[in-house]
Amino acid sequence: MFFEFVIVVLMTIAGLAAMIWVANWPFNTPWEKDLSAEERRINAAHNRRHHRAAARATPLILAIAFGIGSMSSFTGPKSDLFAAVVMGGCSAVCVGVFAALIKRGRRRRP
Repeated sequence: MFFEFVIVVLMTIAGLAAMIWVANWPFNTPWEKDLSAEERRINAAHNRRHHRAAARATPLILAIAFGIGSMSSFTGPKSDLFAAVVMGGCSAVCVGVFAALIKRGRRRRP
């Protein structure tokens, strides 16, 4: 069970790193040096919008994934109550972060 937990954590971290890398495209890549000043400005503005959308979507996706994982480890053939409670807690934290991000976004708009 410990090995499966390590794999899940590593996959989550790898997924978040991939999302951050894609959100920063083409910055911090070998193609960055080929951009003109205008292309840099356009890409930076696009990335700011993309970061806001990714920051709002990521906790919701993780909450759903942790919730499904919690239920499957609780009701599966090899049920593990501790893993189910931990994943359920992670799901609740992700939902709380999602709600805080949405609430903060509503307050900023005039």
